[in-house]
Amino acid sequence: MKMKHMGMAKLYCFALVLVLAFGLSSSTRVPRVRKHYVKFINNLNNKVLNVNCKNQKPYIDLNLHILLPKEEYEFNYIIGRDMTFSCNLRHGFTSTDFPVSDRAIKRECGGNHCIWKAQDDGVYLLNRKMNQYKYKYGWDKGP
Repeated sequence: MKMKHMGMAKLYCFALVLVLAFGLSSSTRVPRVRKHYVKFINNLNNKVLNVNCKNQKPYIDLNLHILLPKEEYEFNYIIGRDMTFSCNLRHGFTSTDFPVSDRAIKRECGGNHCIWKAQDDGVYLLNRKMNQYKYKYGWDKGP
């Protein structure tokens, strides 16, 4: 009878070790890191495009990027609640400011890769699912 209790005790200990091992391994998984990618394409007719993107909280300034005709600029960031990047695009005396990281924009992009194209009549956003650019913003005239 004593041998039977010892065998059961060993079985319970082994089961406890297995449960603890599986519980610890599942709780220590590294969370999946998701990134959002933003690309700008200068499709202006022989003009330089200035791109400056910022996040307010925490404050991040990606500095000015000067794109010659047909050049591209891309940045990415880890998606988080506080990441609300907006960008200023300027050429000559015209410019436009707009958000590039809100949910509505991501839906319009068709995912986490948003591609913006600057043209003489305004700024377009690529819907990747339909593979079509949609007019989004016009250029504000300067003083």
